[in-house]
Amino acid sequence: MSEVQAELEAQDAVVDPSTNEEFYAQLRVMVEGMEADVLKAQKGNKAAATRLRKSLRLLKSVSGDFVKFTLGKL
Repeated sequence: MSEVQAELEAQDAVVDPSTNEEFYAQLRVMVEGMEADVLKAQKGNKAAATRLRKSLRLLKSVSGDFVKFTLGKL
């Protein structure tokens, strides 16, 4: 399990984001957590590239939830 996924699961266990700032903080943590995998993937580490793609899919999902939240549809 990647560092990003562990952090998100820990956050989800506590509370879902309820403000724009909380959603933004969650997205920022996700992007910052992907940095190590980006660097490793750049050097040719295939496992890191797989983790990175998985993290990016999760980022896409969370950012979609953020858009829905800002529109009041959540």
